[in-house]
Amino acid sequence: MPARFPVAWLPQVRSKALKACIADGAADMREVPDTLLSDKQARVKHHTLSGRPYFDAAGAAQDLAPHGLPAWFIDFETISLAIPRWQGTSPYQAIPFQFSAHRLGRTGKLEHRAFLDLSGADPSRGFAEALIAACGDRGPVFVYNAGFEAARIAELAARFPRLRAGLLAINDRIVDLLPVARERYYHPRQQGSWSIKHLLPAIAPDLRYDELEGVQDGGGAMAAYLEAIAPTTTAERKGEIEGQLLAYCHLDTLAMVRLWEFFTARQRLS
Repeated sequence: MPARFPVAWLPQVRSKALKACIADGAADMREVPDTLLSDKQARVKHHTLSGRPYFDAAGAAQDLAPHGLPAWFIDFETISLAIPRWQGTSPYQAIPFQFSAHRLGRTGKLEHRAFLDLSGADPSRGFAEALIAACGDRGPVFVYNAGFEAARIAELAARFPRLRAGLLAINDRIVDLLPVARERYYHPRQQGSWSIKHLLPAIAPDLRYDELEGVQDGGGAMAAYLEAIAPTTTAERKGEIEGQLLAYCHLDTLAMVRLWEFFTARQRLS
């Protein structure tokens, strides 16, 4: 019978003692002594067993206080190909073909911009130019897991020297919401994961990935992109895929806006 509270929900299992305990047969968090757990692991165990969420609201607000409005919230979708199809790219390199960017102004007004290239040509330069235009020249640029977006921006800057300054200026403004979430919030529904898809049902239950048509995750976005650029795909089907990709990426950045609002205890006026 599967464990009710699997030890797999414990984050960052690295200590030899904890690994040994699990190897010796501990399958449920209730079977793991607290003395073997880090502070974060103990927090996950305690709040999972109690069924009550943990939220350091003051700490989250303090973390984000230095980053005022206007602010941008961005997310990328990429494709990785074993055999490169575009000059200047490498096997399995993550090539960005889409972004969503929400801008939250000082008055609380929320605006959205998007880029999506389904032409089948290399989307990289168009993506880079549109991203620079979308992100303005000041204000924090929020992401969720900065390593991914920052690496893609750095790669684009290396490929397109004339766009380098503008791209790296965006990287200098990036603020990662993931560490704030990891340190300041945990809900039993997360099951040991801080992916935004696990956070959203607790923080913004009205935003639902499972209600999206067609594309509901990054793997689905890659598959949809490949279908869209295939020469056998009809114009009608390509239009359907375009709508699905735009809706999915839009939800990713809207989710970040809602996360920021939750952590800062601020609500939009419009």
